[in-house]
Amino acid sequence: MKLECSCKNISIDWTRSEGELHSRVCSCNYCRAHKAEYVSEPDSSFSYCVKDPTRHKVVRHGHETACFHECTDCGLVMVTCEIEGAEYGIINAKVVGLDNCILEPKARDYSGETVNSRLSRHKENWCKLNS
Repeated sequence: MKLECSCKNISIDWTRSEGELHSRVCSCNYCRAHKAEYVSEPDSSFSYCVKDPTRHKVVRHGHETACFHECTDCGLVMVTCEIEGAEYGIINAKVVGLDNCILEPKARDYSGETVNSRLSRHKENWCKLNS
């Protein structure tokens, strides 16, 4: 599946099954401000390409376990995280045009997680990143 932000600066090549996609919302201020709806499949993988690095911004906050990749024109495109030498990620469905996702009804609150429990959740639920 080929995805890209609307200005086409960040593109994603996602190898996944053809099943339904369920998006979820994080309740933190950062994700709410970006109106992010995240999708992932644990048994899938994706790679990404940035055409103009001057329009690609990486933000870290909170536990600083994840990198939030923003297109300066389009917004928050994806989130990545390195765990035990492997990279994992989730995709913001709203920025890459995945409008047919089934939105989970309740925003998730991860504020009480420890760093270890957060990394474990990412490893279990996020997509693998291809090198």
